[in-house]
Amino acid sequence: MFTAVLIVGVAIAGMVTSQPPAPDASCFQPDRTVTVDDCCRMPRSVSQTVMDKCSAQRPTQMPAPGVPRTEGCCMMQCILTEIGGFANNVLNTDAIKSSLAGTLGADPALAPLVGTTVDSCARQIQNDPAYAVAPISASPDRAGCSFVPQGFMNCLHSTLFKSCPSSLWTESSDCQGLKQKLDSGCPFFALRGRGPPN
Repeated sequence: MFTAVLIVGVAIAGMVTSQPPAPDASCFQPDRTVTVDDCCRMPRSVSQTVMDKCSAQRPTQMPAPGVPRTEGCCMMQCILTEIGGFANNVLNTDAIKSSLAGTLGADPALAPLVGTTVDSCARQIQNDPAYAVAPISASPDRAGCSFVPQGFMNCLHSTLFKSCPSSLWTESSDCQGLKQKLDSGCPFFALRGRGPPN
């Protein structure tokens, strides 16, 4: 009996520690004066039609900062699935590049960066065992959402932000500070807002 409990406990601990790390609370500072959108004026990466279709997948309540998630972002999974970029827990880089050619890639300054960034991020996320962890749904009426789309989209936007062309970049110490936040592990989308209300 004790051995069975120990094995289950080890399995749960292993599952939690092998997931992508939870963002640190410092990534969600309410006193932030600028956002990633203020610093790098990238066009929208997804069409409004896809965003509207997937907006219902947006969680009504996110886990507190620093708390490990049991599944990835369902909205990110919906977005990549809608553009043909994700199926059977595998990224389809050709479909993603084709979709991004009409959004991010439509900007001549970003176009040369998109293809290599997609390939690099897809390799990084698909080869990281933390993203292969089986998700546990927060809702009993659906399957859990994969960690892969969220990890990929975070990598894509973070990499493009850190390589933001000068024509789209606003130079300031605050903007450089956001690059440092990304380097320290903060997710890109956490730096899109000015933090949760007090």
